[in-house]
Amino acid sequence: MTNLADTIEEPADGADAELEQLLTEALDAPAIPRTLLRRLDLAIEQEWGTSPRLAHSAAAGVSRRLVSGARWARSLPLAAALGIMMVAAVLFRADSTAFAWAQLVEALAGQQVVEVESGSVRRWVALSDGLISEQSGGVSCLLDVNQQVVLHRDRGTSHIRRQVLTSKLTDDPEHLLLAVLGQTALGRTVLPDGSVDGLAETRILHEESKFVTSDGQRQIQLDVQFQYGDAGQVSLRAVVDPETHLPVSLQIQADAVPARFMTVTYPSGSARERRLAEFPTDMPVIDVSSSADIRTAMHDSSKSEIEPAGAAESLVASDNAAPVRLDVAAAELMTPPLFGAASKWKPVSVVERSGGEVVRQLNLILAELWQQNGVEPAAPATDETLLRRIYLDLAGRTPTVTEVRRFLQNGSPERYEHLVDQLLNSPDHATHLATMYRTFLIPEGVDLAAFGGVEAFDQWLSDQFARNNSYDEIVRRLLLAEGRLSRSGPLLFYSAAKLDPDQLASRTSRVFLGMRLECAQCHDHPFEPWTQQDFWSYAAFFARISRPQGKLENVSTVMQVRDVERGEVMIPDTDTVVPPRFLNSVEPLAEEQADRRRQALATWLTSARNPYFSRAAANRVWGQMFGRGLVDPVDDFGVENPPVSPEALDLLAGHFINSGFQLKELFRTTALSRAYRLSSGADTVDHDRVSLFAQMNVKTLTAEQVYDCITVATMPSGAGATGFNVDRFANTPRSEFLAQFRTPAGRPTEYLGGIPQALTLMNGTLIDGATGLSSSGLLKSLEAPFFTNEQRIEVLYFATLSRQPTAAEWELLNEFIGETTSGVELRENLADILWALLNSAEFAMNH
Repeated sequence: MTNLADTIEEPADGADAELEQLLTEALDAPAIPRTLLRRLDLAIEQEWGTSPRLAHSAAAGVSRRLVSGARWARSLPLAAALGIMMVAAVLFRADSTAFAWAQLVEALAGQQVVEVESGSVRRWVALSDGLISEQSGGVSCLLDVNQQVVLHRDRGTSHIRRQVLTSKLTDDPEHLLLAVLGQTALGRTVLPDGSVDGLAETRILHEESKFVTSDGQRQIQLDVQFQYGDAGQVSLRAVVDPETHLPVSLQIQADAVPARFMTVTYPSGSARERRLAEFPTDMPVIDVSSSADIRTAMHDSSKSEIEPAGAAESLVASDNAAPVRLDVAAAELMTPPLFGAASKWKPVSVVERSGGEVVRQLNLILAELWQQNGVEPAAPATDETLLRRIYLDLAGRTPTVTEVRRFLQNGSPERYEHLVDQLLNSPDHATHLATMYRTFLIPEGVDLAAFGGVEAFDQWLSDQFARNNSYDEIVRRLLLAEGRLSRSGPLLFYSAAKLDPDQLASRTSRVFLGMRLECAQCHDHPFEPWTQQDFWSYAAFFARISRPQGKLENVSTVMQVRDVERGEVMIPDTDTVVPPRFLNSVEPLAEEQADRRRQALATWLTSARNPYFSRAAANRVWGQMFGRGLVDPVDDFGVENPPVSPEALDLLAGHFINSGFQLKELFRTTALSRAYRLSSGADTVDHDRVSLFAQMNVKTLTAEQVYDCITVATMPSGAGATGFNVDRFANTPRSEFLAQFRTPAGRPTEYLGGIPQALTLMNGTLIDGATGLSSSGLLKSLEAPFFTNEQRIEVLYFATLSRQPTAAEWELLNEFIGETTSGVELRENLADILWALLNSAEFAMNH
């Protein structure tokens, strides 16, 4: 085999400093990442010219050792080490073009706007936003993959033509880039003749790269061949800047079509700004069925100008193509008007979108909302703040010291997204979610001790969430539960409502439909269009559950929930029997369904066509994460209480249906939104900023969260290194604490605790044990001699507030506890700091 050292030609001026640094970095790494190998490949080639082409088989053995561990190479001479690096570079070069193409796509996707010109056609692309725009001859065309629409506008007209795509296009950046390149090579517009199907199928066939010199500068030449639908093969040659990985120029050629040269620029400004400039929101929109209709309509001079639609007109075009006003954040969702008479809401319009598409659209809707209301959003939350917030909202607890360190030391740009997924799949999420939904379903103060206590209901709910059962299935199981009340589980819901049809109607309508229907129990609703008849016709679905006659003060464990053949409800103080009727129907329940009322209700209530169910679920999750709902209070939907953003609510509800009613998708989408990641602090007070979700609300911790956070905070330092979950069931000290601390139910953004709660935190058994010198596991662990006092303070802050002390806090703490403090005095000072942190407002709040 060729001697590795003999293949290296020494550079004229010795090893380049950058190359030396890369080699040192590689030799220090326990495992060399592919990105570093690629950088070495480029750096070596810049120093020595074209890399030596060694046999792949000879390189493979050495490279495997290099990639698996590089520390052994320290003992080799420099020439040999360089040779090994070059072998790895050569081996890596075998598929380096694929890596280079991926880097090119990634670099272009990182640009807000990429402008491409070829001849008289100018295009701009926003790969991350799923937008392709084309301007030629006074005509503008925009393909929006997220919304699956094509917009056309002729500069000589005052309206916009829109075609809804009939075939699904992906928003993958690589696919969009290849679509632009393929259309350019074929000399086509973004909207081909007949349909957009030509954009649907592309695939890479071959790619390779090499260094070239252009105008005295070293650049990368990337050659790519790809199949473009049925049009055949297309060849691309890109001259790429080695530093930015952005193309300087492009040359594209399709089979039997002359080559086309493309200039590439990267202008300032966002894609949204460009979109609004080309397709203003105050221009009317006409829907057409095909691209031919668009071309005919735009070039038929006999057609008269269409006046802008009035503000009161529908957001959806009628069948005869009447004009509608385009609103980027609303009209493109193509959903019917959400609010009118509450009894006439329309089903949610479902559009198949990926989770990433939904997050981007949600961000767009909220940005438009802020702009319309003149609200400047708060700055993004710090990493430490966001870490604590997401743990509290998804897991119901603060992170351990180890979890804090692990997150802050993780350099991955996707570390937050990975953390969200990790928490959503954790046991703590299931048990926390169970606690939250139990508080919705079972009113505070209801004594269920004889039936096993609320913990039995929590356990049942937790099992449902842990198994990843869909929300509609969980609700059906709850509504259709049967058996003796002593069996607990879902039957505790019926025990808490005392089997009363009116209580069951009130609770289920609040939780699952988002409306306070009980306000129409005694008379027609004073503010909403619900009538007394509506309430009792809904309660009639629960009228045929076995129960003694008359009003029940208590229920017994020997009683059971089962359907019987008889049972009706009557309007109070009348003899009027009310048959069951769905809330969005004018007709009573069909005769064939009358004997299975609960089954009929469960089927209707959890249906994707139910106009209330998915919206109520989406709003409740949003309210849990933000402290207030898009409709607030979350269980008070109505004409007089519309949502802050009907578009955002319907987007989330549609995604919920599309996901198969998976609550995790709602939590994930909300957690990844820009609004959720904003700070709760701002230099000025602006109530609109908070109410429009341009600034995070500060939420108070529930009693359960307070206990769990204290438990986590006072664990021995470093606990949780291999995973940690809170013990929430069969935990007697926890139950005793909750009985003392639980505050009246209210808004999560309002602290309603009083003197008993304050005294429990200051002097209660839990705090006393957590901060006691002889009982605190955390304080005992900090006695280890390898800790400095500064590190001990840092651990206390990580454990309680999930952050480092501020500069002002460090100054105060250094005065209170110096580096030389030790012994009993040190332990007492640390205990005082821990007690103060646990009793601080910051610890009791989720911000």
